Amino acid sequence: MPVLFFSHPGLQGELLYTLVSEALPMNWEKAELGKQRHCLHHYSAIVVDCWQMLSSGDTSRIIGQLQSLDHPLILLINFPMELPGRTASQLRSPNIHFISDASCSQQTLLRNLRQALGSREGARRANLRNRLLLTRREQEILHQLTTGDANSTIASRLHLSEHTVKNHMYNIFKKIGVKNRVQASNWAKLHLEPENP
Repeated sequence: MPVLFFSHPGLQGELLYTLVSEALPMNWEKAELGKQRHCLHHYSAIVVDCWQMLSSGDTSRIIGQLQSLDHPLILLINFPMELPGRTASQLRSPNIHFISDASCSQQTLLRNLRQALGSREGARRANLRNRLLLTRREQEILHQLTTGDANSTIASRLHLSEHTVKNHMYNIFKKIGVKNRVQASNWAKLHLEPENP
């Protein structure tokens, strides 16, 4: 699973992304906050370059966006050294971690980031594997969902009641961390093997 790097567009964000992605050999993707390609659970971690975000005039909106991120591992880097206590306390959460402020050296930033990404990797993989274990029936229904057919059609094709299909859909959405059929279909196309005819 890739690591998602959130930053504002611009030279500073590009340079920091290049430094981090070249120094830490992982699969990386860069995006602006809220404009990533996949649902957040597609990523093993989210790294947020906070410099321009928290030093801009719209801090309360950015804090709201960061608080609304639904992911177990959010790593904040490059935040202003003089981060106001109120801002820091608003961002305190079990899934949000302050890694390095803007005054640290490149070596310190990379060391702290490497430790944060590596220390949780084993536990996170096991947790993710358990959460994403879809039953065979759920996988069948998810494959059918990619066709775009209605629940009634899927139910008829699999010899199930429509209510059963809806229950399975609810469980699938919860397990893979999506909110609608389109996201589930996209997730299935990325993660499930094609069904044998």
